[in-house]
Amino acid sequence: KACFKALKRFSGHTRSSLAPHPRMAAAGGAVDVATGDAGGEDFAQLPAVIHAMVHEEYSSLDENADQFLQILRRSAATEIWHKHGHFYSHLHDVWQMLCAWGQPREVCRLGLFHSAYSNSFVSMNLFNPDTAEGRAELRSLVGAAAEELIWKFCVIDRQAMEMQVLETHAVPAEGRTFKHIRTGEEVHCSSAEIGAFLVETMADYQDQSFGWQSDLEAGHSQALWPGLFKPTLRMSKVSRLAAVARSHGQLQVIPPVFDNCTRILSESDELKARDLYWSVICASPEGRRNELTADLLRASQLNPFVAEPHVVRAQLLIQQARWSEAADAARAALKCFYMWATQWDNRMPFVAWISWTRCILLQSSFQEWPSTHGGLESLGAVHPSQRFRRLNESRNFGVDGPQAKRQRCDQDDAAVSN
Repeated sequence: KACFKALKRFSGHTRSSLAPHPRMAAAGGAVDVATGDAGGEDFAQLPAVIHAMVHEEYSSLDENADQFLQILRRSAATEIWHKHGHFYSHLHDVWQMLCAWGQPREVCRLGLFHSAYSNSFVSMNLFNPDTAEGRAELRSLVGAAAEELIWKFCVIDRQAMEMQVLETHAVPAEGRTFKHIRTGEEVHCSSAEIGAFLVETMADYQDQSFGWQSDLEAGHSQALWPGLFKPTLRMSKVSRLAAVARSHGQLQVIPPVFDNCTRILSESDELKARDLYWSVICASPEGRRNELTADLLRASQLNPFVAEPHVVRAQLLIQQARWSEAADAARAALKCFYMWATQWDNRMPFVAWISWTRCILLQSSFQEWPSTHGGLESLGAVHPSQRFRRLNESRNFGVDGPQAKRQRCDQDDAAVSN
């Protein structure tokens, strides 16, 4: 009991129990980038579904999650390469996103097993789609409705589905018939099934995409993996898929992203925002913080659906002791993170972005930001209950630290001796 109480104290708050299949999608909408206002929510505490993700309480997302995840972990999915991780982590993270968006159980399970039978985009499989036994095995695990979605998603031409949606901006009310990618037989998908496939595709792209794929799509087929890890340029496409899914996909639950799938991000705004953000990432902030802060604010105006420009802006502001502005930027970032349940800048995982942003928010409430490398490395707390002592500002190996000064003295002495 003592250990359990200590763990609850360390997490920063006590959480009420979660329903087995929460409909906990965050309120949709872009942040007011002119003010950094994120609606005044208390972001010191994690929303319940994000708490479940961060604390790996997977049975709170689906009561059968432990069984699903154990089967996937024991499969080859943990060995198979997939973009910026292994195949298991991709399946797992797409599933989490769909849960956070409040999608129906069968759609969330589609996300977890969306390549279980292989599909038109990937060559590996975990179950055999061509035998009654193989399909029955997965059906017994996820249920008939989810298995039917998974099977159809895995045997139709996903590229053809996406292209038709993007070209026509619609899904036929009667659905559409596709050719089986291996046998050529006809596979009819209702408009509701195509809507589910589009929502899964939105989460799929947002989880896995980064600059390397954008380089490939730009015609640089020999681009070296993983490249510079710039953020993706696929969000415009995803926003268009989202709008069609909302209008024509007979969705039971509208994903909260892109203002509840009502707004389209243009390709030009996406590119300008990405390049502004990346120019700041590659810059040295000394003497340029106001300029870089303005660039990040402009990036957020161009693409108000991503969190990371707010995070970096919060860091620049807190370095200047602009505490309330840093807190506003951090809250704006957290609202985006909680809405998407994934990151845009894949150089760091979702939980790292969440923790770093909450750390900035906490330090802004303390009106304290370290100026030495030791002080920065002793950061980590995201809630006042987690701070056991003051930051270790005395540890400093930087240019003004005692170790650096001693090294310069030794170098000067050696030069005199020579």
